[in-house]
Amino acid sequence: MIKKLTDEKINFDVGAFFKEIRRTRGYTQKDAGGDYISKSQLSRFENGETILTAEKLYYAITQISMTPNEFFNAFNDYKLDRMQELYRTLDNIQLSLKDGIEKSKTLIIKKPKDKFERLSNVMIKSVLQDITGKKYVSEEEYLLVGDYLSAIDYWSEFEMKLLYYTCLILDEGDIRWFWEMITDRAHHFNKGNNQRLFLATLLNSYETTVLDRQNMENAALFREDLEKFIVKKEPTMLIIFTIVTYFHDYLLEKTSKNRQKIEEYLTAAEVVGAKDMADYYRNRLVALERK
Repeated sequence: MIKKLTDEKINFDVGAFFKEIRRTRGYTQKDAGGDYISKSQLSRFENGETILTAEKLYYAITQISMTPNEFFNAFNDYKLDRMQELYRTLDNIQLSLKDGIEKSKTLIIKKPKDKFERLSNVMIKSVLQDITGKKYVSEEEYLLVGDYLSAIDYWSEFEMKLLYYTCLILDEGDIRWFWEMITDRAHHFNKGNNQRLFLATLLNSYETTVLDRQNMENAALFREDLEKFIVKKEPTMLIIFTIVTYFHDYLLEKTSKNRQKIEEYLTAAEVVGAKDMADYYRNRLVALERK
């Protein structure tokens, strides 16, 4: 594996690494360049004499039968980048017991250097706030999330994750506005690698609206949209969606029949191996009935 040098020589590293990968995969420069990149231009790129535009680099990577994600994961020695590290941290917090939660507090960056670190802090605090019921997110941080998401026209994985983890701290108007924005762009998000995150973000927003906010107007809109998007090939999400719709029905009309539907479905979920999920929603039901 070619060892990367310095930030100033990153372009050389990418070119040299591309050359190594191309050769080990058995492709010639002509194969990689196709009809779009000349052999001389590709040679200069591989020797660190020039750079390729993003469009041409994407083309060259696909010409050697790799995806950009595969290529750059290999380039980084398959180490997690800072976004992947953040997402793993957040998932671990959600799965942790009390000791894990206390340890997670140490992951909050005391003096964040940039916007990514400030937003990372808000995501960690939002998850901790959701789990513990204690206030971690300041008003300034709440405004930071809303302002940031509102200013971004083209959402990437990071923006979707940011909404997914912080929807509990956003107000109902913000959640609805962001919901309408991403569902209007469903043709972009609801496919390929983005589909699962798209559905998870919508589902989390719907659950928060039903169980935590009990805003039945927004919940009705979100439920109708999700019925269009939810897919059978995502069984876990389909189970969660069904459970939340039963909670939704129960909150609209608190009858013994509607409560029984929740209990019966949770029992069925437990039978097919989703015991932790069933226990979680039983606890949510008990908490709702205490209010």
